[in-house]
Amino acid sequence: MISLLVALAVARLAAAPLAVAPLLAATAGAASLVAAAPEAPAAASPATTATTPAAKRHAAKARAKPAPGDPATAVARRIQAFYAHTKDFSATFAQHYAYLAMGRAEDSAGTVRVKKPGFVRWDYEKPEARSIYLAGKTLWIWKPEDKEANVNRAFGGDQLSSAFTFLWGKGDLLKEFAPRAVARPDGLPAGDALELTPLKPVTGVVKLLFIVGKDGQVLASVVTNPQGDVNQIVFSAAKVDQGLADEVFRFEPPKGAYVQEL
Repeated sequence: MISLLVALAVARLAAAPLAVAPLLAATAGAASLVAAAPEAPAAASPATTATTPAAKRHAAKARAKPAPGDPATAVARRIQAFYAHTKDFSATFAQHYAYLAMGRAEDSAGTVRVKKPGFVRWDYEKPEARSIYLAGKTLWIWKPEDKEANVNRAFGGDQLSSAFTFLWGKGDLLKEFAPRAVARPDGLPAGDALELTPLKPVTGVVKLLFIVGKDGQVLASVVTNPQGDVNQIVFSAAKVDQGLADEVFRFEPPKGAYVQEL
């Protein structure tokens, strides 16, 4: 799930998906969350939005309404209910990002923490140290080895779809995505496999795949973008309602750091 979080949340800020996940975007797919340095935002192009022929085919399939009692709909509601009642959570993650056109892949790992209403922190440990902080409308991307920070002070949850905001108990997955139960891909944790296809174009996302536990928690997420790149994140050692302090999600660049406003 959190890969999507990064894939969608930071898609507007980074040209290189592995820098942010995620997502995820990120991301899911995301996230990303998704190990090149982030760049300043660029104008959207047809290649970076879900308007390619493949994306249109997926969207057309998504418009079909699920039948009453559809198990995929039940799984989506289970996810929504779990996060609606969760105040905060953290987990370690292992990310595998496959670039289809380039024929290569990159792996990364670290920890992610989320707290309502709108706090997110990703700490990458491999392949290099890097952190992403989102607190309210302020987003920081910190690269300690370069002593460089990128900041967007006008970034807010209102820019995100339900694929991200349901983590805070807001939005509705079923109003933005068509759910479909699918076979669980090899190598992912045991759980229900749920494919989500956007009903309307979502930047950087053609389809999402969540592996969902019996309690509704997302155990793994896979985000596919219009270019066919795949951002897979598997979560482990998850903890919920720990009472995480707001300060955990706030960042102040150290003295002497280079700060770039985005």
